[in-house]
Amino acid sequence: VIVDDEPDVLPMSRLALRGMRYRGRPLEILSACSAAEGYQVLKDHPETALVLLDVVMETDDAGLTLVKRIREELNNGLIRIILRTGQPGQAPEEKVILEYEINDYKAKTELTSRKLFVTVIASLRTYESLLVIEQSRQGLGRILAATSNLYRYASLQEFSSGVLTQINAILNVGADGVLCARSLRKMKKVPGKEFKIVAGTGQSVDLPMNGLPREHPFVELIDRAFECQSNFFEHPYDVLHFSTKSGYCFMIVVTPPWPLEEYQKDLLRVFCDRMASAFENLSLYQQLRSANEATVM
Repeated sequence: VIVDDEPDVLPMSRLALRGMRYRGRPLEILSACSAAEGYQVLKDHPETALVLLDVVMETDDAGLTLVKRIREELNNGLIRIILRTGQPGQAPEEKVILEYEINDYKAKTELTSRKLFVTVIASLRTYESLLVIEQSRQGLGRILAATSNLYRYASLQEFSSGVLTQINAILNVGADGVLCARSLRKMKKVPGKEFKIVAGTGQSVDLPMNGLPREHPFVELIDRAFECQSNFFEHPYDVLHFSTKSGYCFMIVVTPPWPLEEYQKDLLRVFCDRMASAFENLSLYQQLRSANEATVM
């Protein structure tokens, strides 16, 4: 977003950034001619990565006031803010850097096309890194919430459906999925028949519980996960694997709409580690309940 009241600044900036791509994607450049208008644009587009912000607009400190509104009212700590001013003496660099949460301060005369290109790329990289950290933090929070929620289920099928639901929540996307169980003691290789489908979501909800046709794409994926005892991510199919001390191996196949980012894969690995313990807890609970029912009888 470019916020500047000088009529020549926007077309010149667009010209300098014309054709620029980051990670294969073109830039979307929005603009505003005042701090008030800039605030509304940023409020409507909270996913904005970078704002190039003039200092002196409708007032001598309009840009500085907008910086505070972005950080405090919009509560946006991720967006990168670069101040650009044509009057450096109006807002001394040292004072502004110390008192305002900005990321860079440039005089308009020093921002040549080349320097603007470098500044924008560096800011996008920083924003991307901060975004991954924030999304990982939120994902770990969802894992903790998911684990506590799953402990409430008393049956394997309920638990498994809950696992698939929570995976979608962790990824923050909708994805078809299926969770299968297989005994580690059953080593006879009959593709598609040695595992049981415990739960499914989306288009996989109606798959047969006692096995799949050999030509179904999930069969090879699940067999590979069982043989390798590991996760693998090969969009459009991502396969998660974990085993329990009670002698069972669980495979989860999910089909997210796009390839997962590395931090999402890491979150799923952490989630699987937690799920192994949760399944053990469910198994112990069912054993205790069976023992109590036998005692009562």
